[in-house]
Amino acid sequence: MRFPALLLLVILCAASTIASVQSSKPWFCHDLDCPEYTVVDKNDDYEVREYSKGKWASTHIDGYLYSASVVQGFKRLFDYISGANEPEVKVEMTAPVVTKVEHGEGPFCKSNFTVSFFVPFADQDKTPKPSSKNVFIQSTPSATFFVSSYGGFGVDDITVSAKAADLAKKLQERGEKFQEGVFWTAGYDPPFRLQHRHNEIWILKKDASSVLSKELSS
Repeated sequence: MRFPALLLLVILCAASTIASVQSSKPWFCHDLDCPEYTVVDKNDDYEVREYSKGKWASTHIDGYLYSASVVQGFKRLFDYISGANEPEVKVEMTAPVVTKVEHGEGPFCKSNFTVSFFVPFADQDKTPKPSSKNVFIQSTPSATFFVSSYGGFGVDDITVSAKAADLAKKLQERGEKFQEGVFWTAGYDPPFRLQHRHNEIWILKKDASSVLSKELSS
């Protein structure tokens, strides 16, 4: 009678391990809260992720350079989570730092950058109100993105634009429908992390029958 009991114990332990693996967050979140998503498809070039709805602390910046705009946006948002909010409380850091990039139509036109921090799960229902008029809380609907990943410190203007163009080209080659003229970057690492860095490019999957694409692209 001991063998069936032992077998049952092994099965229960295995099931517990599988459930733990499935519920764990991606390694590149480094124990920080990250927006939840499900990978619905993947290939050698990119993943297709379905992101859940959630709240983000965001700021808009009009500028010529991606790198300078991200630094400026990060500072505003870091001030917010450090206490520049109406309750004057500290908000936990999350990952990634996401930047929506909408390039200007001409070579000498400013681009629009929206830099965002994901609101921690503990603050999603009751999010501290920003003190600065330059920071706002936005609620994003669930949406599907094409996501390509790369490592290193490649977050300069040339690298980011090239990575986004490369992903768009691969999507076109595969006949995918996607939102053109806009992309998102996602950076998961502080400057002092020298190895195993993780960066992403997100492009919104286009669904002509859905209002979500219009909402996220506006």
